[in-house]
Amino acid sequence: MFLSLFGLMMVFALLVTLDAYLDDGTMTWIPLSVVGGMNLLITAPWGLYLHFLGNKAIKESPPVRFHRQRREVAMPRWTEGQAFKLPLWNDTVAGFTYIGVLFTVGWALTPFMNEYSSTEYRNSLVLDGLVLLGIELLVIGTYLFIALRLKKKHDPKLVYEIYPWDKLVAYIETKHNIGPGLMAAHTVLTLAIPKPDDPESALAAASINVGHETAGLAQWECIRQFMENGPGACPDPKEDETLAHYKAKCRQARKEMALLPWLGKKVGDWFFQRYLAHIITERRIKSLALKRLPEELKAWSAPLPKEQWAQPSEALQNLNQQLTRAYERGLRFTQMGPVSEWQAGREEKRQQKRGKGRFRARASS
Repeated sequence: MFLSLFGLMMVFALLVTLDAYLDDGTMTWIPLSVVGGMNLLITAPWGLYLHFLGNKAIKESPPVRFHRQRREVAMPRWTEGQAFKLPLWNDTVAGFTYIGVLFTVGWALTPFMNEYSSTEYRNSLVLDGLVLLGIELLVIGTYLFIALRLKKKHDPKLVYEIYPWDKLVAYIETKHNIGPGLMAAHTVLTLAIPKPDDPESALAAASINVGHETAGLAQWECIRQFMENGPGACPDPKEDETLAHYKAKCRQARKEMALLPWLGKKVGDWFFQRYLAHIITERRIKSLALKRLPEELKAWSAPLPKEQWAQPSEALQNLNQQLTRAYERGLRFTQMGPVSEWQAGREEKRQQKRGKGRFRARASS
């Protein structure tokens, strides 16, 4: 959208330039250069800020990895410690710095708008403005370079915890957020690795916003089917928000929509730069997110020979068989009760049957 605003302002500056040319017959590109330069200085920082803010969100949300051949889960966590704060820098200082740079640029460009001053005077003002701008950029750039290096050195580090799949803790929770005039509820599916010394606390955890408990159960069942039976047991992944899906939707809209609504859609696509947004999103997912992965995790993710594949425990196999038979009987997951109690109930029934058999054997003897 910032690119679109920049383009609209440049078109406006071009129209102003052509209007001045038609009035007096003298072509001067000063309005175009001044408006273009100020527009670039105003729109580019905000556009870059949002761009790097999105990159930061991707880097701070590394993926959870499942290795079905190893039957292990790799879950990210950040090492303990407080985030490093840049000294003498906050939102207020950043705002004043930005305004100061704009003021200096305006000072350097203002002499071009004064047609009555001498050339030497204008050149002197421009030179002073450029020198001051160079000093400001040098000081700000040096400070940010050193500060960001220190921040990278002292910030919490990303590490991955490797944990057996059979012991992973998963639960669905509905949270209620109460505000001054609104109460909102949202449901999350959480995967957690408990601490060795405190099983009630999580060493590492990842939450997925699922919207509803049934949808959370469906997502968990998809993960379980992948780990137990492979990707063939899962539904095909959706292509929503991919570049190919966006192109297909555009072609379909051209066939179904009339000319004027379609032109309105194309103007909206251009103004919000949806095509470029899909390209940037795919780049972030395919390359930027993977660059943050530690080297040991890449080695852990490598496939194994089939003879080295880990096998599920007998208790887990029994639970999976019970779950499959329950599905075949038409039961839903929500109707089966706590799955963690299945094995315990089964063992109690076995002990009761054994006890009855011993009592009968003693009575007959």
